Formats: sequence, structure tokens, C-alpha cells
Amino acid sequence: MVVFLNPSRVGSALEYFRLALVVPILVLSLLVYVLQGIRWHFLLADVGTKLHLPDTILVNLAGQTITAIVPLGDLTRAAFASAAGGTDFGIVAATVTVQELSYTLLLILSALPAILALGYGLAAVVPVVFGIAAIVVILTVSPVFCRVHDLLAHIPFLNRVLPAIEELQQETAALLHRPDVLALSVLDAARVAAAVTAFWLVLEGLEPGRIGWWQAAFVLALSAIGGAVSLIPGGVGANEASVAALLIFLGFDYGAAGAAAIIQRGLVTGLSLVLGFTAYATINRRLHLGGIFQLVSRKPVPTRA
Repeated sequence: MVVFLNPSRVGSALEYFRLALVVPILVLSLLVYVLQGIRWHFLLADVGTKLHLPDTILVNLAGQTITAIVPLGDLTRAAFASAAGGTDFGIVAATVTVQELSYTLLLILSALPAILALGYGLAAVVPVVFGIAAIVVILTVSPVFCRVHDLLAHIPFLNRVLPAIEELQQETAALLHRPDVLALSVLDAARVAAAVTAFWLVLEGLEPGRIGWWQAAFVLALSAIGGAVSLIPGGVGANEASVAALLIFLGFDYGAAGAAAIIQRGLVTGLSLVLGFTAYATINRRLHLGGIFQLVSRKPVPTRA
């Protein structure tokens, strides 16, 4: 991507980045993970996992070490919380499912003002919104889930994981029917606001005043969709290409667009790894989380009959 966008132009954009914005960008990026941990703490409390709020935030950060580099890495923090709180893995996985569905939906909705103003992007956003809505309906409406269950039972590979899917559906449905779970989605909205603002400040550091906050939300949301659809660990490559292409479409210089994609990847992956390993080293012995890669390589065994 850097070669295509011209290495000298990308390097020049990075060289002239406004360093005064580095601290607020890092603070907002850290706030994203803190808000994620706080929201998750209340979800865990709803399913009976008793962790202190600081411990939940640290467990959430520790899980980022894998989330940043492998598909479905978010389940690592579910495994950590299950080990630390003694709660069944399937129950904890439901809290992660609810949280990330809420965050993804709100992130996409934050892009709607720019999409409606520009007249582009609906073809990507509408299917994703309907997809999230369909997942929520399947998980919460029993007759619909029964039909999907019957369909999966006839598919050779998927019928082996039906017990896990059933447990996930039961726990997710129970959570989504709780009024406090829906009310506290305001924390997911705050997380979206912090993530978009951090990204917008990155863009301001490269080309001040070029695009507004809502357009930054548009770029961040659509690039997240591109990374997710690619099924590449962490969306590496697809996410950066989407960021650069969308910024160029909005009038960014090629070099600045490439620089923005590189900085955003550094925040998403580099910061996640640093914070994750630091948090893991801080609480591993006290909470008995186990080895990071050991948890990834083995399938957690449900403890509930």
C-alpha cells in the first residue's frame, strides 16, 4: 500500500505530523479500552461474574494481546474472565457477543450523517445493519432460533457445535432482555465517540481542517466493515486499504492518507499489544489467568452441567 501511494509522500506526511496531538490521541485511545472494560464489567456482573472494576479493566486489556492478531481473539478475554471469575465460558462469551454487537451497530450508525450527506456508502452499511439486526433477532426470538437450529443440524460441520450455539443463544437472549443492558449501551456510544475522536485527531495532525468529525466516523466505520469482511486477523491490510481509499475519496493527499492508515494501525495493534502484555503481567499470578497462547490453542471446557 505504501509503495502504491508513493513512499516519499507517505514519509513526508509522517514527518510533518503535528506532535502536539500525540498525547490527546493516546489518551483517547486508552479511554476506548477503559470504557470497553467498564461496560463489560456490568455485563459480567449481570451473569454472576464477581470481579472488581479495576480487575475487569485489566482483564479486558490483557485480552487485547490476542484480539489484535488472530480472528475471534475477543474470546480470549472471555476465557480470561471465565478463569478469573469461575464463570462458565459460554456465559462469559455471551457478554462479549452483546457488547461487540452493540458497539459495531453504534459505530456504523455514527457514519450515517456523512453517508446521507455524501450519498455514498449505503451499499456497504445497510447490509451490515440488517445483518446485525438479523443476529439479534435470531438470538432473542425463540421460534426464529429454532428454525435456524434445525437448519444447522443438517450441516455436517456446524452440527458439531450446536450445543455451544444453544448455550450462547440462551445467555445472549437473557442479557438482551435486561433493561439495564440496553440502558448501559450509552457506554458503547461513549466508546464510539472516543474512537472516532482519536481517529479524527490523527487526520487533523496530517491535514488540518480537511474533513470533519462525522466524515472521520464514516471512514472509521466503513474501514472496520472492510477489515471484518476480509476475515484477515485484525483486518490487517484490508483495513488500511479501506482507510486510505476512503480518505483519498474525501480529498486527502495520497501520502497523508497512507500515513493516516499507518498511524491508525499502530494505535489499533501496537497500543493493544503494549497495554495487553502489561496488563497480563500485572494480574496473571493474582487471578490465575493461565498462559495467553495456551488459552488460544485449547477449547475452553464449559463448567456448567
